[in-house]
Amino acid sequence: MHDPSTASVTGGRVPVAVPTPRSKRVHDRTGHHNEVVLAGRVTAEPAVRELPSGDHLITWRISITRPPEEQRPNQPADPITCVSFQASMEEDTRGWRIGDVVQVTGALRRRFWRSQNGSASVIEVEAKAVRRIGRTVSPVRGPDHQPS
Repeated sequence: MHDPSTASVTGGRVPVAVPTPRSKRVHDRTGHHNEVVLAGRVTAEPAVRELPSGDHLITWRISITRPPEEQRPNQPADPITCVSFQASMEEDTRGWRIGDVVQVTGALRRRFWRSQNGSASVIEVEAKAVRRIGRTVSPVRGPDHQPS
C-alpha cells in the first residue's frame, strides 16, 4: 500500500525515499490550502531574469516520472516549471545540473502579464524551499578531451 507521507524517487539505480511534510496548516477559516511537494529530475537548469517590474525571477523545470500504472502513451512523466521571486533561491539552486534529483516545496500559482498579443498567463509551482537529493553522474572524459 502507498504511504502518502513519502514519495519515491529513483536516482540512478538506487531508490530514495523522500519524506513529504504532513501539514495541517489552514490558511483561513474557509479551509483553503495550497501546498505542493515535488521530487524529480532537473530538465532545465535554473536561470535568473529581470522582469519589466524590476523583480528577479528564478525559473527551472523538473520532470516527475509517473508510477507505471498512471503512465499514458507518450507521457511517462510530467514536466513541471518551478519559479521563485526569493533572492535566496538563486543561491539555493546554484550548481543544479540537468539530471540532478531535487525536492521542491511551494504552492501552485497562476501568474499573469501583458504581452504583445494581450493578456497571458501560466500555471507553475512557486517554490518556497528546495534541496538537491541526488546529483547527476558526470560523463567520464578521456585524457585528450578539450573543453569547448
